Amino acid sequence: MPHIISRNHQNAWRSLLIAQSWAIRQIEFQLRKANEISFDVYEVLQTLEDSEGGKLRMSDLADRILFSRSGLTRMIDRLEELGYVVREPSPDDRRGWYAVVTPKGKEVRHRACDIVQTTLQAIWERSLSDEEAVALVPVMESVTKSARNYEPIRG
Repeated sequence: MPHIISRNHQNAWRSLLIAQSWAIRQIEFQLRKANEISFDVYEVLQTLEDSEGGKLRMSDLADRILFSRSGLTRMIDRLEELGYVVREPSPDDRRGWYAVVTPKGKEVRHRACDIVQTTLQAIWERSLSDEEAVALVPVMESVTKSARNYEPIRG
């Protein structure tokens, strides 16, 4: 018989999933209500903006935002059509490409940022003290590290 995780761990897992799901639903709802970009688009643009030079290799971007390679390619195709990103060939690898955020991409992300931040503030800061938030970070980093190292995932 397979090992069953403890009730405490199962409750923590379910609570995490439910909290994340509701937080993202609320952010998506607020962004749609304001006719802004989706949260997925926001996350892609934010990740690019936070990267050195506003760009990342496509494979690195997929790993950071937890998209499949094919899902990211479709997303970048759409964002390129909208003028939010451009692709640049990698100078080091003829097969590699960078996704680069454009000024228009930064502008739409900045507009959406107020909505995302206000929603997160309403959800997180009303629910957690600063001390609880600080204590939660190493716990989530430990779980993330364990999940990433469990078994290599490609694609």
